[in-house]
Amino acid sequence: IPLVFQPLDGLLGAYLTKPSPGIIVTTKRPLSVQRFTAAHELGHATMHHEPSLDDEATITRAEFPNAVYDARETAANTFATDFLLPRWLMITQMTRHHWTLGSLTDPSVVYQLALRAGASFEATTIALLRHRLVSESIFSRLRQTTVKEIKQSLLEGVALENWYPDVWLLTEADEGTIIEGDARDVFVVRLKEQSAAGYLWDIDDLGRADFALLRDDRQISDSREDIGGAVERILAARAGEHRVGHVQFRHMRPWEESVLSRFSFTFDLRGKE
Repeated sequence: IPLVFQPLDGLLGAYLTKPSPGIIVTTKRPLSVQRFTAAHELGHATMHHEPSLDDEATITRAEFPNAVYDARETAANTFATDFLLPRWLMITQMTRHHWTLGSLTDPSVVYQLALRAGASFEATTIALLRHRLVSESIFSRLRQTTVKEIKQSLLEGVALENWYPDVWLLTEADEGTIIEGDARDVFVVRLKEQSAAGYLWDIDDLGRADFALLRDDRQISDSREDIGGAVERILAARAGEHRVGHVQFRHMRPWEESVLSRFSFTFDLRGKE
């Protein structure tokens, strides 16, 4: 099925049947919205629906059990959810990051789940509701939080020129991950550091990968039990001209060659369409 990107006004996408089946997706939305829109239109095509012009309200809404909606649009949204956000994928990410069902009440956790699933925050909340991983009341509370508020809380005072970029929170659970995003995205890395024993994270690879460092702090636990233990190294960085690459940190004593642990990720930040 031909897929075309055009700067649509008032529409996210369309499924057309003449002169032959085809899908149009707007260029005026982020990659995550483009993905869900394309999957929605693919649902129309797969189920041999009539032509459909789809706006924001059609694609990003959540269908509640007792409400009445256009059956074809509901079917296309269900297709898109199961195609991009299957339950097994969400469970896999939850297991990897040690997120429980209770964790899904936290908008920042749902936002990070959305980034790893390649979907928007709104689409991910809909998928969680469809897969019965959150209740309707939790869904409603999640949708009351704006993505801008989530990003601001993750950056903890680091200012951006605007709030369109995504903010990825990376921890030890993301070791070896592949990140697909946009060149404007910001990365917050939080890693345990055994600085009391002389071990520090060597982050020089950030510079070699052309990342600009926005923050580099260490956070010490207030707990008396943690005195002399690990601190948390907190970094915030943004990619430069290099849109594709690999970053590796080494946890080591500066005067020794041996490495206690490593943290790495591969990135593809070429962005939408």
